[in-house]
Amino acid sequence: MWRDENFVGGHPALDFINTVGDTDKSRADNRLDSPDGLLSWINASGVAKSDLRPSQADVDALVQFRELTYHVLSALVRNGIASTNHLRKFEDHTKSAVDRATLSVSTAPALWSATQDPAFHYIDSFALLVEEFLRSPDVGRLRQCERCTWFFLNSGRGRGRRWCNMSTCGNRHKVAAHRERRLADARKANERARQ
Repeated sequence: MWRDENFVGGHPALDFINTVGDTDKSRADNRLDSPDGLLSWINASGVAKSDLRPSQADVDALVQFRELTYHVLSALVRNGIASTNHLRKFEDHTKSAVDRATLSVSTAPALWSATQDPAFHYIDSFALLVEEFLRSPDVGRLRQCERCTWFFLNSGRGRGRRWCNMSTCGNRHKVAAHRERRLADARKANERARQ
């Protein structure tokens, strides 16, 4: 179900937010719809696994958190400020996750480990993952695909990447641009024929 092209974000937090089957800006095709789907994504993504089995309630909460995070990061990319409501909810999730977490100083940098309480483990794990990304220097390279809603880290100079993946959105853009050029050429030819 999950292939390499589903992991183009450059950070697991971004790949998590990208778990929609976008071809446009709708975010209508949710790809995290079941506990098995979530476990499949976790296994494919390399995010730390847990012995706790997620419930459907965990998955539903994660999808809500994913969409909340999407709104916050979209505003960040646009150099805007997220709505007060979105930002407050996002902050509440993060603060709650940190309150329940355990700090591990045996690694550098120190890392928060999510609670093992089954009621909060999955939502806290992803809240901490996003929080870690937002504190990283990578946040300055955050970009959003011009064609879909996926996020990625721009490593190019200047403007750099415009699409999440050249073989999907980049190719769709090229096809659409080619189609537009052909239609414009056909319109010009029709106008010349009428003259």
